Parts: sequence; C-alpha cells; structure tokens
Amino acid sequence: MKISKQFLRFIFIGFLSTLINYLIYIYIFKLSSNLLLASLIGYISGIFNSFIFGKKWVFKSLEITKSSTIIKFATVYLIGCLMMTLIISLLSKCGFEYRLAWCFGITYSIFNNFLGSKYFVFKK
Repeated sequence: MKISKQFLRFIFIGFLSTLINYLIYIYIFKLSSNLLLASLIGYISGIFNSFIFGKKWVFKSLEITKSSTIIKFATVYLIGCLMMTLIISLLSKCGFEYRLAWCFGITYSIFNNFLGSKYFVFKK
C-alpha cells in the first residue's frame, strides 16, 4: 500500500479515536463527575481504537498481538506525547502563540506516531 494512502487512513483513525476519547470522557464525567477517571477511561478507549484499527486497517498487520507489540505501541505514543508537550512548552516560552505552538507539537506527534507505528510497531 502506498504510504500516502496509509497516512490518510492513519489520520482518519486518529480523528475517530479522538472522537471516541471525547465522547467516552463526556459520558463518564456526566456519570461520575470525576475528571481524572473520565479522562483516563476516554484516553485508554481512544488509544485502544488506534491500536486495533492501526494494526488491522492502516498497516494491515497479520501478526498475532503480543505483549511486546503493545509495549512498542505504548512507547511510540508516549514519546510522541512527551515530545509534543516539550515542543509546545519550549515554543510558548519563546513567545509563540499557544495555538501555533500546539500545531507544531501535534504535527511532530502525528509523524512520530505514524512512522513509529509503520517501521517499529507494525513492521512486516
């Protein structure tokens, strides 16, 4: 599959996972009024969706899911999250408007997560 088609599928799954995260977050928060619990369950739901659809639909991996695959996936996404946060923080301190800083951070995170998933997590 062409990398551009994979990337578009990756972006689509990212939007879907974010929507799932948000909807579950809202639902759990309305039920419990617990912000931390709602955030955690919503985030885990979105990440789970990203893993399943990334593996099967985006990267078409036929490999049986092992704990090492899950650890690799979590590592790639953790690095993306930490670097995104660092980029936003540094650019904000350098005077960048926070929304522009966020755009740079999320761009890094998207490419980190895509390339990490393609070449490290779900490589053939």
